[in-house]
Amino acid sequence: MTEQQPMTRTDWRGNPYTIGTTIYYPRMSGRSCEIQEGVVVDIWDAVYDRDVFKWVRFSPDKASHQDATGNDRQTRVKVLPTGRGSRNFYRSDQRLVTDEQGEYVRDEQGRAVWETVEIKPVTLLITENITVVTCTHQDGSR
Repeated sequence: MTEQQPMTRTDWRGNPYTIGTTIYYPRMSGRSCEIQEGVVVDIWDAVYDRDVFKWVRFSPDKASHQDATGNDRQTRVKVLPTGRGSRNFYRSDQRLVTDEQGEYVRDEQGRAVWETVEIKPVTLLITENITVVTCTHQDGSR
């Protein structure tokens, strides 16, 4: 695998995805579940390295990585959420504003104030539920 050849995987319906593909994936907050939209930014194999007792990116040059199988080897997918989800529940690009004491800032009507923040990428450890966005509108947009 080289930098010019990004890893490609297949979703549960047989559709391929790679870096730059728009996907849907499940996301939970407490007992609430929603579908989140995001763009794949990286795909890699991770192995549990017993020399350092943590998950690391697979290295073909390391002998212990070659022997890793089963629960000691997993595919990871890093996704940049678009901020669009099925329920708009706790959007990943919104955050409640707090003051120096950690209390919520409120507006004139007493409602909590929200601010837009930069969306951070998330790493999906469970990749079996990824769904590639394949539907398009009549004008050709997604």
